[in-house]
Amino acid sequence: MKAVYYQEFGDADVLTLGERPRPSPGAGEVLVRIAAAAVNPIDRRLRAGELQDFFERTWPIIPGWDFSGTIEQLGDGVEGWTVGERVMGLAFTWHLHHGTYAEYVPVSTTAIARIPNRFSFVEAAALPLVSLTAWQALSEFSGLTKDQTVLIQAGAGGVGSVAIPMARYLGAKVYTTTRSKNRDYVSERGAHVAIDYSQDDYVSVIREAEPDGLDCVLETLLDDTAIANAIRLTKDGGSVPYMNNEPPDMPEIAARNINTAFLHHRADGEMLTYLAGLYDSGELPLPEIATMPLAKAAAAHRQSESATTRGKLVLTID
Repeated sequence: MKAVYYQEFGDADVLTLGERPRPSPGAGEVLVRIAAAAVNPIDRRLRAGELQDFFERTWPIIPGWDFSGTIEQLGDGVEGWTVGERVMGLAFTWHLHHGTYAEYVPVSTTAIARIPNRFSFVEAAALPLVSLTAWQALSEFSGLTKDQTVLIQAGAGGVGSVAIPMARYLGAKVYTTTRSKNRDYVSERGAHVAIDYSQDDYVSVIREAEPDGLDCVLETLLDDTAIANAIRLTKDGGSVPYMNNEPPDMPEIAARNINTAFLHHRADGEMLTYLAGLYDSGELPLPEIATMPLAKAAAAHRQSESATTRGKLVLTID
C-alpha cells in the first residue's frame, strides 16, 4: 500500500512516501481503506522524537491517528459492522507503527463511528481527535455547565476551533486567545471575548473581567509562563485540563482544590457517534478545513509547525 513513513526522528524531511505492507485486522478490528487523514500537532511532535517515554515503537512508523474511509475487511469476532460502510475514527494506540497517513489502517471497532450522510470524507477526517479531546476536557473532565466561564487558548487552532462552539453549547461564557486576523473566525465560532495575545496581556484582561477567576482553562500552550498562569486564572475548585503538558508543581493547586491533569485524548467510538450527531444537526459547526494530497505530508508538517494553520489540515489519500 502507499504510505508516508519515517525511519528515524528528525524534521519534516524524514517523511518518505513509498510502499508498505498492507496490514490485516486483528480480532475485534476492521481494516479501513482510508480516504482522508487529518494532520495534528502530536504527529510532528512524535516525528521529532518528543514523548519517547510514553510510546513503544516499531520502525518504520506511519504517523497519524485521525481518519475517514470505508470498511475493507472485518476481523474475527466483529459484529454490527459491514464491508463498505463509511466510517471515521481515532486509530490511537500506545504502540506506534500503523498510522493513518496510508491507504489502509487496522482499528478497533470501539474507536470508530459512522459518518453522517451529508459529510464528505475530508470533513469527517477533521473531527475525531480534536472533537474527542475538547469534549473530554470540557464536559467529561471539567463538567463545564451553563453560566460558567472558560478560557480556551489558541482559539483558531484545531482544538480551539471545536472547543469554542462546544463550550457555547454547554452554556459557558468563552474567552479565547488569538491574533487579530482570526478575531472574526473565533467570534463566529462562539467566542464572547477574543484577546489578541500579541497586543494585549490576556491575563490582565481576564482578571479585570473575572476578578474571582474562571471555572475552567483549556490550556494547549507549551510556554512555562502560560502553564502557570492557567492555575492562577482559575477560581478555587475550578479545572485546568492540560493538552500538552503535565500540570506545574504549584502548592496552590492542592490548597485551592483545583482539578488538573495532563489530559490525553481517548479513542471512543460511542462518544464520537454522539458528537457526530451534534455536527450533523448543526448544533456544532465544522471547523475551517484546508487540504493537501498525501504526497505533500512533509509540507503539511511544516505548515503545522509554523503555527499559522486555522482550523484543520487534512491529507487526501483516496
